[in-house]
Amino acid sequence: MIIDIHIHPFCKEANWGEDVEFVARSLLGENKRGRRAMEKFFDVLRTKVSIKDYIEQMDKWDIEKAVIVSYNLTTAYGVCVVTNDDLADFVAQYPNRFIGYACIDIPAPDALNQLEYAIESLDLKGVKVLPPGQKFDISDTKYNPIWEKMIDLNIPLWTHTSQLKSIINPITKYGHPLLVDELAIRFPELIIIMGHMGVPWMWDAWSVVERNANVYIDISAYAKLYPWFPFDAYSNYTLEDRVLFASDHPLIHWNEIIPAVRELPISDGFKQKILYDNAKKLLKL
Repeated sequence: MIIDIHIHPFCKEANWGEDVEFVARSLLGENKRGRRAMEKFFDVLRTKVSIKDYIEQMDKWDIEKAVIVSYNLTTAYGVCVVTNDDLADFVAQYPNRFIGYACIDIPAPDALNQLEYAIESLDLKGVKVLPPGQKFDISDTKYNPIWEKMIDLNIPLWTHTSQLKSIINPITKYGHPLLVDELAIRFPELIIIMGHMGVPWMWDAWSVVERNANVYIDISAYAKLYPWFPFDAYSNYTLEDRVLFASDHPLIHWNEIIPAVRELPISDGFKQKILYDNAKKLLKL
């Protein structure tokens, strides 16, 4: 069995805000080739893929549970695809299969209210942030009230720690794992999951995990870079318990990333921890 800790429920039941042309234009600007590809991709998801299709694909790939996330870039790009309310609806439909992590628009003046509503009213179980796309520095102390509230609510933080190539003009340095290092040191009670392997700063990401017991890392999105991810270093420094499977589906399909994990030249025990055991413990299942 598998637990996937990061998927996007892009489907026809979700709230897409404006039309897909607006979303693509906002996220990719004058990149006409990329914009057309995004419009086509999103239009298929918006019109032909249902949330039930996600469940059927999860069954096919032996995925017991998945953490579903929203995508809120309202302040930076005027775009929100899948709302936190959508997540709550999907969890209500499939409570044994989905766990909802709210995307909070951290730079927004009402970010703290968004957080309280998502967790206390919608009963979502964690928070996702996207510093390069939302254009904020996660280490900035002005955001401390957000992290303090998360500690009070006893919920984990998933944060994008990687380059971001799917939108125009992100602030790439805000995806650097060393910014998470500052946050982890300041708030050792806050559980932090670094997303997307820390690409291209994979050794820096390893260093942050190695030095902070409250930090985990997922291996989503970049299956083709697995040969360069330091799995051996995680094993040799007894960090196998803090590596998690995530896909970023449908941005990378399960038919690519799951076989890539199963073919990794690591022990079967480590694979079992990545694919299931570590997430089961972290999510308190």
